[in-house]
Amino acid sequence: MFRIDYRNLQIGLGRDFVFEIPADFFSHWPEAEVGAVAVPDSEVSVHALRRSTTLLELSVRINAEVTLTCDRCLDEFLCPVYFEGHPVVKISDSVPEGERYSGDAAQGEANNSDGDILWISTAEEAIDLGQYVYESIMLALPFQRVHPEMKDCNQDMLQRFRIVSEEEFETLTGEERPDADTRGGENPFAKALAGLKDKKDDNDK
Repeated sequence: MFRIDYRNLQIGLGRDFVFEIPADFFSHWPEAEVGAVAVPDSEVSVHALRRSTTLLELSVRINAEVTLTCDRCLDEFLCPVYFEGHPVVKISDSVPEGERYSGDAAQGEANNSDGDILWISTAEEAIDLGQYVYESIMLALPFQRVHPEMKDCNQDMLQRFRIVSEEEFETLTGEERPDADTRGGENPFAKALAGLKDKKDDNDK
C-alpha cells in the first residue's frame, strides 16, 4: 500500500515518494473507529533522506481528512489530520528483544515497540509503511472529536440529549414531567439513593 523499494535507492542519495491514502484505508483496522478517508485530498509524502547498507532515514508528512463521529451530536464529520515524523528503517537479520520486523499493513500486524524505528530483514526488498501511517494518523487525531463549530452539529440530536429542569420541560411541552409513579415504575436512581441513606442510618446507630 505504501511500499518503498529500498533496494533501488542509491546509497547516499535521497528520493521523494507521494502516496494517495485510499478511502477504505481504515477498513484494515476495525478497532480504529475511524470512517472513510477523503480522497484525493489525503496523501502521504515520504522523503528518503539517506540510505546506507544497514538503514534508511525517512521524513514522512501526512495530510489527510478522515471521517469521525461527533461526540456531541453523533453525526459524522470530516476532521483534518496533519502529522510529521522521521522514522528510521533498520535493515538487519536479527532484531533486539521486544522488537519485531515491520508488519504487513493488510494483516494489521504491529511494526515494533518503537514507532520511530522500523525493522526489516535483509531478505525483504521493500518497506511497507502502512502500519506506520495508521499509527501516525491515530496519534494526530484530536482528543475531543466534535464538529469545529457547534452550529454544524445536528441540532435535533442536541435537543434530544439536552437535560432540562422541570420548569424548562413544562415550558417546552406545556405539561408536567412524569415522575416515577406516573411512569408506572420505580426510579432506579431514587431507589439507590434511598438504599445508601438506609445503610448510613444503620451505621450511625
